[in-house]
Amino acid sequence: MAGTFLIADDTPSKLAMLKAFVVHGQWDGEILLAKTSEEAFALIDAHPTITAAFVDYYIPSKNGPAIIAYLHAKNHAAHIALVSSADNAQNSAEAKAAGAEAVICTTHGEDILRTQLTDLLLAWRES
Repeated sequence: MAGTFLIADDTPSKLAMLKAFVVHGQWDGEILLAKTSEEAFALIDAHPTITAAFVDYYIPSKNGPAIIAYLHAKNHAAHIALVSSADNAQNSAEAKAAGAEAVICTTHGEDILRTQLTDLLLAWRES
């Protein structure tokens, strides 16, 4: 799948890690990075056909589900995942209600994270 990929996360190391997964997953398209919800909203407005996104739950100044809902409203077909260290049912439910199709916790161990992100990117590329 080709298209624009948004990564919204305020932690520089996690932002770089997620970008590396997208690049190594052979995503064919532009990768946009946002460190705040305002940056994410501006990128979504500038690129309303964003194809996929990884969004953190805790990001200044609104939370991840607000970004997910905004992107989902602009492009209902976009693939969106909450990728966060916050691993609780309420955050997952909020993200899914906002339009996320997947929730991945980054604290479940490197091997599990690698498998989940790789499998998700592969599924998105094939859809």
